[in-house]
Amino acid sequence: MIDCKKIQKMIVPFSKGELTLKAEEMFVKHLEQCQDCREEFEIYYIVEYGLNEAATKELSEKYKKYLHDYDFSGLVEEKLKDSENKIAGVKKFNHLLHMCLLFVNACMIMTVLIIAVIIYL
Repeated sequence: MIDCKKIQKMIVPFSKGELTLKAEEMFVKHLEQCQDCREEFEIYYIVEYGLNEAATKELSEKYKKYLHDYDFSGLVEEKLKDSENKIAGVKKFNHLLHMCLLFVNACMIMTVLIIAVIIYL
């Protein structure tokens, strides 16, 4: 399991969307299992968005609803759920891309084999 200190250092980059997909996935998975880090993350949102009105302007309306209700744990849940959805979407896209590349490679091999058969017959 990754060190909690490393995860806690990732809170700000995660919030700003600066993590790589792999790091974001590791961050989200860790927060699902570690209540202490999850609480740290929630505290960050309380401090960053509960006390800083300027920071709330950059949030989407979806998240502002949680701030308006002072539901920081709901905000954290929504951010993590959105991140999980993004990661799942990218993984599906990558899988589809991989399948397309396999299909193209198979077509190229078949083309070479057909050309070889035509030339040598």
